[in-house]
Amino acid sequence: WACEKDMEVYNEEGNDRLNFYYTYLTWGDTLINSTFVFLPQEQTRDTVWFELETVGYVVDYPRAISFEQIPVDTNSAVAGKHYVAFDDSELKEAYVVPANSSRARVPLIVLKTGEMDSVEFTLRLKIKENEYFKPGFTDYQVRTVKISNILTQPSRWDFYAEYYFAGEYSPEKYRFMIDVAAEIGVILDDTWFEEIMGEPGTTPDMGLTSYWKNFFQTALIEENEARAERGEAP
Repeated sequence: WACEKDMEVYNEEGNDRLNFYYTYLTWGDTLINSTFVFLPQEQTRDTVWFELETVGYVVDYPRAISFEQIPVDTNSAVAGKHYVAFDDSELKEAYVVPANSSRARVPLIVLKTGEMDSVEFTLRLKIKENEYFKPGFTDYQVRTVKISNILTQPSRWDFYAEYYFAGEYSPEKYRFMIDVAAEIGVILDDTWFEEIMGEPGTTPDMGLTSYWKNFFQTALIEENEARAERGEAP
């Protein structure tokens, strides 16, 4: 009713676009911490997963996805050394949008090296134009991954996590929390924090965060009592 002339009909040919699918209520690049510190010592490969979605019509055949690396100033990850190259034959079947789908979940395979015990390497990747897709929205084209074998602050250990149960971040505190949680079979990685904190922009489960706050406080009291008996500082 508001328009006096017809809109041009959308034509998908040559106009299909591709975007990273970000976590709900986040816009633009979001940092991913990938560390081998939670994995068995002998494990040298791990997988980081990305989700992407298309703009355009759904088609009845698979479409390849292409990525390229963006250089960073220091400790830039090296293809074939710190991660499996995007064009490696191992990933050819994985880097596709499946037929009859507008969404894809694709792997980035990261590789552990000895230098990662003390150095964190950064991989910034963006969607690369190919025969099937052009880059889509500008703010949805880049992801950043930090690869290491050291403790890194979980992305969801933010102001809200500090307020509700975790307090101010420090590597020593995080290592202690990891160790005591491991005794009951819980792995305190990024995924655990995401599950505890819930969707960004929502209030976490107060009962659940209170439980973990009391769990860690109790473990800390017990540890300090044991240290006092041994004549050690808190």
